[in-house]
Amino acid sequence: MRCSLKTSATNTAIVGILLALTVSAVALVAEADHSAAADWPNWRGPTHDGVSSEKGWLTAWPKEGPKRLWTAEVGFGHAGAAVRAGKVFIMGRDGKQDIVFCFNADTGATVWKHSYPAEESSYGRGPRAAPAVDGKAVYTASADGQVFCLDVVSGHVIWQKDLHKELDLATPIQNFATAPILEGEVLLLNMGESGLALDKKTGGVIWKSAGESSYSSPVPFTWAGKRRVALFAAGGLAVVDLAGGRLIASYEWKTLQNANCADPVIVGDAIFISSGYGRGCALIDLGGGKPTVRWKKGYECHFGSPVLAGDCLYVLAGSGWLRADLVCVNAKDGALRWKEKDVGSGGLVVADGKLLILSRRGDLILAEASPAAYTEIRRAKVFSKGDCWNGPVLSDGRVYVRNENGTLVCLDLRGR
Repeated sequence: MRCSLKTSATNTAIVGILLALTVSAVALVAEADHSAAADWPNWRGPTHDGVSSEKGWLTAWPKEGPKRLWTAEVGFGHAGAAVRAGKVFIMGRDGKQDIVFCFNADTGATVWKHSYPAEESSYGRGPRAAPAVDGKAVYTASADGQVFCLDVVSGHVIWQKDLHKELDLATPIQNFATAPILEGEVLLLNMGESGLALDKKTGGVIWKSAGESSYSSPVPFTWAGKRRVALFAAGGLAVVDLAGGRLIASYEWKTLQNANCADPVIVGDAIFISSGYGRGCALIDLGGGKPTVRWKKGYECHFGSPVLAGDCLYVLAGSGWLRADLVCVNAKDGALRWKEKDVGSGGLVVADGKLLILSRRGDLILAEASPAAYTEIRRAKVFSKGDCWNGPVLSDGRVYVRNENGTLVCLDLRGR
């Protein structure tokens, strides 16, 4: 009897251990699935190109538009949202301070917020850079050159740097706008003529560059078997080695006030660049390290970064920041497939063969990402006032949009 009891206890213990391991494995798989499909951890999403891998979200909206889950006031600015593990991070400005917010993605409840004194931007009032977040920290960059690393759970400061003062970086005419981008242990910023890299754990400088900064954000990519960074700098396109900051290739692209604002887009072994003020766009072939122009056109992308879907580039192209046409361009040769007039400047992303566009006027537009023709599926008025200068964020079936007045809206497209 004693032996039988012992065996029973042993079996019970083994079953318990196996059950615990199974639960842990399921939790890890669920977390991995969530991370892969749902998170939008930085500006332009996990692949730095405005492309989402999400499927199954609602494309049939009611007449009044998608359901509003929650709304929050975050202060003036144009900074987009970053979403990770059920939390939403965003920046705004109130009075003489910038504020970093962390919200619960389900309810919109404030988890924490951190404020600090900051100089007001000479253009657009508040901060313009979306945060970047990993499992432990969230990173922000302000218009006056202050960079913060905050604890993702509590919002407490891990480290902070005033890069304008500490590194003597020249402030652009319209102040800093680069979003911080994480690549491994490195925090990348488009500051200086060919970028800046900081140690994400300490804020220490890994490599830096002198010269004027531009307004777009870094785009990490692989070229010739190594990780590089594409930067649309003040003077043109710069391709930098990630490990040491060495300039690998460059192509001069001068614009009025050095306003190269839209992110470069990687197109195979070439890079697409576009800017306003009459400059137009071009596809730059990296070749063997000496960049050449494959094609050049007149489509001017003032600030809303283009997206690549299939063989086509979708560009909000206009002669200024007030108006823009949506054009579909063959990425191979620059041939125009179609143009939809006055869709409106703003921003766009692509997901599951669809374009999600937030126009400057506050319209959320759903259209086919098709080279055949412009086909609008749905349109909803989200904001009646306050310009929108950034694209929508799609994460876990929810869409996050904001206007310059500081209203952040979470819309439900989960289809359940």
